[in-house]
Amino acid sequence: MDFININNLNAIMAEMTDFCNAACPMCNRYDWDLNLEPGVTNTNHTTLDFVKTRIGPKVISQLNAWSCQGTYGDASMNPEAIGIFQYLKKHSPNIKIGVNTNGGARSPDFWATLGEMGVNVCFAIDGLEDTNHLYRRNVKWDKLMKNIKAYMSAGGRPSWEFLIFKHNQHQVNAARQLSKDLGFKDFSHAFSERWSDYNASGEYRDITSLQVDDYVIEKPTTQESDYVRDVAGVKMDKKSIKDDKDDFLTREVSCWACRKQKREIYLRANGYVSPCCTLGDVEKHEPKNIIDDYKKINLNHTDLAEILDGKYFKTLHRGILGGKERLKSCYNYCGV
Repeated sequence: MDFININNLNAIMAEMTDFCNAACPMCNRYDWDLNLEPGVTNTNHTTLDFVKTRIGPKVISQLNAWSCQGTYGDASMNPEAIGIFQYLKKHSPNIKIGVNTNGGARSPDFWATLGEMGVNVCFAIDGLEDTNHLYRRNVKWDKLMKNIKAYMSAGGRPSWEFLIFKHNQHQVNAARQLSKDLGFKDFSHAFSERWSDYNASGEYRDITSLQVDDYVIEKPTTQESDYVRDVAGVKMDKKSIKDDKDDFLTREVSCWACRKQKREIYLRANGYVSPCCTLGDVEKHEPKNIIDDYKKINLNHTDLAEILDGKYFKTLHRGILGGKERLKSCYNYCGV
């Protein structure tokens, strides 16, 4: 199967911005002392001009999906978000645009416009009025509800995604019922995978609690099987993953970014391009071991066709097929 290239590319997962209104304590935006990471936060927006000139109408006309994830920012914070979405639809009328958001920024008019445009919105709401703000700090419940209702009143059918902690695990069923009462099309829940993670210096931590302001957030007291995120029908249960399997270097990885019907890239707001968000932290995670020139994977400096045909993507592809260049991230997340 051909790997991702400029001719078969049909989906982009775009950060859109590294600004965010919330202050979620386990977000990649923060170091372990809850200080904002300099350089990768509150610095970049993907501009409309960038979309026009660095991606361009030809590539956009090929796209059937543009999704806005929130690794470093919330797409609603991009001042040109609506203009960018309008441009995407102009050149690819049937494109599916998706936004993952905490829902606490902008005005109801903004969200109503997204509803009118048919943008698919997934609201990350971690609890009810008395608990959501404990993780989604700075998100005001009243404003969140007004934004949701404005989006729905304009024809939007949102999803609700619930991260489970000890302080909200007793509210899962109540939140699911509220989602039905409000008119959400679906409800999902999972526990955060960031209790075990690396910081910007590559240091690993595995914790069960975290001091936040004047309170502590904790892991759920039980890790129920249905708390594990379900990705494309596959349970992502990290307990079952072993790095020393005999097939680590031999079997082909089932890459989620490169499949029969999809060729996707992940685009950071600062211009870095990777196949997926799992490899998106190119400065601190495994990709740094196979990147020798960061300008050659940055869309601000290098054309997209050249990036996709460059050393970074070719090395990743060889590793996916099997061999010494394989990344543990590819093997552990996507599997073989």
